[in-house]
Amino acid sequence: MRILRIRQSKRHRLSVIDDIKARLDIVDVVSPYVALQKSGRGFKANCPFHNEKTPSFVVNPERQSWRCFGACAEGGGAFDFVMKAENMDFGQALHLLAQRTGVQLEKRGDPEKSDILHSVNRAAANFYQETLKTEEGRQARNYIDSRKLNDSSIEKFILGYSPSSGDGLKSHLLLHDFKIEQAIEAGLVRQDEESGRTYDFFRGRLMFPIFDRRGNVVGFGGRALDDSNPKYINTSATSIFDKRNTLYALNFAIDKVRDQRTAVVVEGYMDAIAAHEHGYTNVVASMGTALTEQQVAQLRTLADKFILALDPDAAGQEATLRSLESSWRVIQSNAAQQRQRSQSALSQWKTTDLRVAALPEGLDPDALIRQDASRWESIVADAAPLLEFLIPNIAARFDLTVPHGKSQVVDAIWPLIAALDRLDREQYAQKLADAIGVSMEALRASVGNHRTSNRQSRRTERYEPPPEVTESTLNESFAEPVEEYILALLINKPDLKEFAENFDSQCFYSIENREVFTNWMSCSKIEELWDSVDESLHPHLTHITTIDILSVELIESERALTEMLRRLQRRFHIVDQQN
Repeated sequence: MRILRIRQSKRHRLSVIDDIKARLDIVDVVSPYVALQKSGRGFKANCPFHNEKTPSFVVNPERQSWRCFGACAEGGGAFDFVMKAENMDFGQALHLLAQRTGVQLEKRGDPEKSDILHSVNRAAANFYQETLKTEEGRQARNYIDSRKLNDSSIEKFILGYSPSSGDGLKSHLLLHDFKIEQAIEAGLVRQDEESGRTYDFFRGRLMFPIFDRRGNVVGFGGRALDDSNPKYINTSATSIFDKRNTLYALNFAIDKVRDQRTAVVVEGYMDAIAAHEHGYTNVVASMGTALTEQQVAQLRTLADKFILALDPDAAGQEATLRSLESSWRVIQSNAAQQRQRSQSALSQWKTTDLRVAALPEGLDPDALIRQDASRWESIVADAAPLLEFLIPNIAARFDLTVPHGKSQVVDAIWPLIAALDRLDREQYAQKLADAIGVSMEALRASVGNHRTSNRQSRRTERYEPPPEVTESTLNESFAEPVEEYILALLINKPDLKEFAENFDSQCFYSIENREVFTNWMSCSKIEELWDSVDESLHPHLTHITTIDILSVELIESERALTEMLRRLQRRFHIVDQQN
């Protein structure tokens, strides 16, 4: 039986950049370029980047860093040195150092190939759309009519029909100068391994083109119109499509979700289409049952509130629990990566509002919206906070007539309660006690000291910068949370960029953070940032964009940003003095 599991992660897989760094020694990296001389616990030399008589170039093995105190007035780590010494950009330095250290890099995506696959999929979508209008598409049109979709929605979502012949799409693509290999790579055509025969993958199905957030057709969902199983099939994973990373209708919902900072998540294609047709354009679909962690991470760049409105049947309720679990994992992961902050990992939940809409029995979102749109509005508006849903649902899954069953419920729920401020904590603790049939005194005794301090409680209501950086925290693991929060703040609130225009990127300790900062300052949209940074930085950028940002007024954000930028500058100068 699956329940929401909330555990602090104890190990985090190193990124490829971390792996390379772990295999490098700054002295070995610098030595081929300049003759180093031992000086105390470090090394010194004439700077390799400008002419000088008195050595001003210092290498610190403990911090794996270098700095020129002369005319260059620059410094950094191994990546920075190679980029400067070899006149390389970050991507080139990454490949060079990966070669030196024996780290295998994943093959970069081919933009030209992606464009071709987008074109193949768009051509297929147009073909399916035209086929829907023919006599062969009558059964699909009848089904669409039974679901009460209007013509505008059919056009907007490019609904179509895949002919049952098995070669209709293949012939169409070949006729329009696409190669059979491209159709196979896009997942539209399959090839029999023994005979070599090729045939259409989708046959006799109502077709739902699936778009990426920019509106490119990246895949398809196909619904059977008879008793065939499975009822729904999707494009297999390709270089441009992975169902786990994709949210249906996000391309249409992205602006509204960003404006309202709220995303409503439904299960199926028809649920999302019905919502958009009736003006609820902040709705996206998970294309299955439960949200994946990758889908949640995408939404976290756009919204602070998630409302899950999955089907009310048993499968839907199970999916809701799994979606909450995925959502929590993303939030927990962000907090764990910022574990050097005094704020506990679980208290990060306070800034992400997870809610569950209680749909009436027997009505999925599509049916409810078409039957009574105002009732849908009310149910979404009254969606229960995470704990209001979890406490009774988790309690119902265990045998509460025995102590072990009660303790299992407490183990699952209490970490979330402990992250709340004092008043909310007391309220939900009472609800938990009532749900498992024990007194508050017994519950308190069982959970011991799982408390959050008043200072932490206040923190969830008003921003306080992370603890002041002192000499004891002048290392990468302590530096990065401050740097990452700065980047998250700048990306989430682009209006703040003007306050960082004159900030020296050298003050960022982490080369990854420096690259993200430099690129973001020259971009106007988050999409441009994804395109501008090296692909090896995409996992790090995903982490940055999913960091929780407290919802405070712009002037409060300005104060926070200015204070943290000053901290980085002070730390930068302290390091200079110590070197």
